[in-house]
Amino acid sequence: TRRESGSVIMIVLFFAVVLSLVLFAGVTLVVSGNRRVHQVAALKQAHYVAEKGIEEALSSPFLFQEVFESTSPIELENGKTGRYVTVTRRVKDTNNTDTISLESKGYVSSGEQSLAERTIVCKFELNSDSFLGALLGNAIATSGNLDSGKVYIHLDEGIPPDTSANVYSDAEITNLAGEIPGSVFAQGKVVVNNNTSISGDVIAKGSITLNNNTKVLGKVISAEGWVDVNNNVVVQGDIVAYGVDSKGYSVYLANSEVRDIYTEKGDSQVKVSPSAKHGSIETIQGSPYPKKYEVPRQDLPDINESVKSLWKEKAEKGSVFQEGLVVNNNASFTVEGDALINGDLVLGNNAKLSIKEGSILYVTGRIDIENNASIEVLDADGDNEINLGSSLIAESYFDIKNNAIPDSVSLVALGNSTSYLRNNSVTTGAILVPNGKLEISNKAEIHGAIFAKEITKIGNNAEVYFNPLKAVVTLPPVANPSTALKLVEWVEK
Repeated sequence: TRRESGSVIMIVLFFAVVLSLVLFAGVTLVVSGNRRVHQVAALKQAHYVAEKGIEEALSSPFLFQEVFESTSPIELENGKTGRYVTVTRRVKDTNNTDTISLESKGYVSSGEQSLAERTIVCKFELNSDSFLGALLGNAIATSGNLDSGKVYIHLDEGIPPDTSANVYSDAEITNLAGEIPGSVFAQGKVVVNNNTSISGDVIAKGSITLNNNTKVLGKVISAEGWVDVNNNVVVQGDIVAYGVDSKGYSVYLANSEVRDIYTEKGDSQVKVSPSAKHGSIETIQGSPYPKKYEVPRQDLPDINESVKSLWKEKAEKGSVFQEGLVVNNNASFTVEGDALINGDLVLGNNAKLSIKEGSILYVTGRIDIENNASIEVLDADGDNEINLGSSLIAESYFDIKNNAIPDSVSLVALGNSTSYLRNNSVTTGAILVPNGKLEISNKAEIHGAIFAKEITKIGNNAEVYFNPLKAVVTLPPVANPSTALKLVEWVEK
């Protein structure tokens, strides 16, 4: 009986242990499952917080100039909070082409305990059909006359070799010379001078004159005028002239070589020297060209009062200099972020001004940068790279002499007078003078693009390294720049 009693006790203990193990396993599974449910929930919340960062960045006109960060915690359920940090970057895609990247990191925490983190990276191409189209295709653009000299236009480092760096005017282009890796468009006449190389077309509403040793790889079209080709000019495409001069001629061809020629009446409107070479001469009516040709028209960004207020309001949220800002000869000064400068910004000889990337310095007077003064851009988001564009905006004009302005800085002058970029000056980013005149001289170097109401001079071996992305990301916004972006990649981490 005692032996049977011991066996019963052993069986009871066995089942008690088994039951305890089952209960322990069940509790563990419940706790583990509950923990996993909470972890998955926190990860989803972190994802939604990161998405919120993307949405805020895309809705901001200062998309290319700011780091977007939730300044106050985002309240979630059960005492949890979220926050995000979104950064805009210029990046290279697999084809080594510049694109825009938005990286947003979403965080969820409870008190000081971090619960989850998710990252979303979006990559965008710039949409040339947007309001930024004029910035994406033109190395030099003006709504008035362009009186050019010898200017060399190159494609900046990293820009695809098939990119067109065009020259555009809403009026006349005269005395153009140098190298143009794109086309020339004008709503008035065009005069191209000696030894100029144009890799695209020359298309104008008015007359077109091509002088000594000019080479055009594309076609030449005058929509309402005539074409005059002189002395060793080579045009590899067709010549099409819709108008006539006072003598009734549409095309003059002297000692040059062109392909086919088209005029309204054909051969009777073409005057050819004995040494000239050409293909057939035909009427426009029987050609692949339309009966009436419209020169594509482009507009510079409209800088109205609301746009100026947008820039100024952002600037005055940072530092305010009530009596202007002067950095004396050989001195250094740092501006921490955005700044409103009531008065002039003056950098003396060999002075150095340091600004944070992504900042706007709005100057109610002029910007005057003397000999060998420089501007240094400091990292603002901790990645040790200068990704965000900065802007120097003058309500009057700028005068830049013998100095270097580094990567990702635009120069904007809103006044009606003339702005200057002189003597070996170097700037990278957009140059925008929407209401006044611009003069660029003596080996000045621009990495970006140039936009002005009127360009009275650009010559003496000035060099433009066309970089449409720098032009876009450095120029302060004139509309919501998200309209210029086409999503090409969305990655969640």
